[in-house]
Amino acid sequence: MKNVFKTIIIGAGPAGLTAGIYLKDALILEKEKEIGIPVQCAEGISQESLERNGIEPNPAWISTTIDTIEVYIASGRKASFKGEKLGYIINRPAFEKALAQKCKAEIKLNTKVVNIEKGGGFWKVKTAQEEVFQSEYLIGADGPLSIVRTKLFPKEKIEVLPTYEYLVELEKEIPVSVIKMYFDKERFPEGYVWIFPKSKNRANIGLGGKSNLDQRFKYFMEKFVKPEFGNYKLLENRSGTITWGGAKIKLYKDKVFLVGDAAALVDPVLGGGINNAMVSAKIAAQCILSNTPHVFEKKIKSLPFLSRDLIVAQKILYSLSNSVLDELVEALNKKGLSAFETLSGVFNLVSKPELRRNAFKITKLFFILRKSGTSFG
Repeated sequence: MKNVFKTIIIGAGPAGLTAGIYLKDALILEKEKEIGIPVQCAEGISQESLERNGIEPNPAWISTTIDTIEVYIASGRKASFKGEKLGYIINRPAFEKALAQKCKAEIKLNTKVVNIEKGGGFWKVKTAQEEVFQSEYLIGADGPLSIVRTKLFPKEKIEVLPTYEYLVELEKEIPVSVIKMYFDKERFPEGYVWIFPKSKNRANIGLGGKSNLDQRFKYFMEKFVKPEFGNYKLLENRSGTITWGGAKIKLYKDKVFLVGDAAALVDPVLGGGINNAMVSAKIAAQCILSNTPHVFEKKIKSLPFLSRDLIVAQKILYSLSNSVLDELVEALNKKGLSAFETLSGVFNLVSKPELRRNAFKITKLFFILRKSGTSFG
């Protein structure tokens, strides 16, 4: 195997594999022994995200098709949003293996990168096996704990949020076309709880937050899941970390690109990252092929679904009290999201006292979400 390439890609997740689909003289280095393992993801992706990345849905890696999103708040009230095909819950390992089959780049598994340095006009990448590979370009697609970001962009600060998730087997059947999201400012203050169905009796269930995640998860399983779906069995720990704030940091310098989770490009509102990973990697590859690497960061930050305004939206959403959320869900059930598209519609909705007091924040929240096209994957 040769050791000099035009591009070295560190990480073989959706971002690294997407870059490898476009780049021929390239090497992907992946620390894990198998593509797609371990799973640290709720595995949701929207139909729009697949279309944006030119991917046709394939039964080989689709677990369930989603046509309804149900949003619950502390009072038990819920709002439902329906569509013919909102998206899918995928089999993440099978999905990534399908991407790997399309790669022009070479893929080297079980290869952990331990050092990166510049010398003689090339990036020199050293592995735990003491191999050294060299390249003109370098793409950091190595996830939340990216060695590329920490070593080569040490001054850039990102937001990190732990997640606690299990693949769960349920006693009773679960609606396979419905995603459930639970918001509760008191019990789940920094995020939301999700139930993403994998089959009639299995689901990815998890939450994000900064503390006591195991206790909060157990509470949710006992108080919400067990009464509705019966006894349950925890099959596989899929906990991980999500990063956001990439819209505010430097993503490129000296022929080095940060993409996907390494670039902290996860949607800060709902936590979806697969789409953003693939889009950012494709743009990096295109910049290399066209010899225009300097435009990468500008292109990334001009995309509406990577807007820094989403960080504002996230802060607004998770600042709303349970009483505000209760009135908001009631209003959405009556009028739907379209009511927030015009100022007159907003004024019609704020008849409730809590909504009226928070009218500016709520209006700003929905305008940002509408403009960015945020989704669950």
